[in-house]
Amino acid sequence: MKYVLGGLTSFAAVLLVVALVRASVLSQDAAPPAANKTEQPKVDEHAGHNAAEKTPEKAPEKSPEKAPVKVVAVDLGNEADPVSGAKLDDKKTVIEHKGWKIGFADEASSKKFLKNATRYSAKLSLEIGADGKWTKVDASKYEKATAETCPIMGGDIDPEGDVFILHRGFKFYFCCWSGCADEFLEDPAKHYAHYGLVEKDGKLVRK
Repeated sequence: MKYVLGGLTSFAAVLLVVALVRASVLSQDAAPPAANKTEQPKVDEHAGHNAAEKTPEKAPEKSPEKAPVKVVAVDLGNEADPVSGAKLDDKKTVIEHKGWKIGFADEASSKKFLKNATRYSAKLSLEIGADGKWTKVDASKYEKATAETCPIMGGDIDPEGDVFILHRGFKFYFCCWSGCADEFLEDPAKHYAHYGLVEKDGKLVRK
């Protein structure tokens, strides 16, 4: 009996050792892996030098904006209303048009003028250029430029009438005031030949 108890005790001790060894192995397998070391960002040794070498570009300086040039209208000094022909007095109506201060007998005449200003330009001794500029001239020095028919609408032209404008030293006549003169001024050179005129040395002359 003594030997049996001793053998059982030894066997129990072996089992205990085996159990402890197995528990130790299992605990090592279950343990989380060691955390990876955080990688430190690489330092560019030349970064500081490169930054010092690059100088920021200066933004181009803006030139100061020029104030718009204000056109001051010049007093035309006309003594008669170009629409009605009435003599002007101190009660006249004055409007600004194409850089000129033009007088009228009343407001009604000024409104009628603005509806078709080209029609009254010659009566004010104002020449209308192809660029739309109105220039004061001596109308008495302008020659007649007439033809049998109007180059715009084809109507008959009255060489003794008042349907004309002043342009480059000539009085260009038309059949009516229904837009012929305005259309002519859009491309005057296109119609010079119709009036027997031609460009020569920068001047407009008869053929």
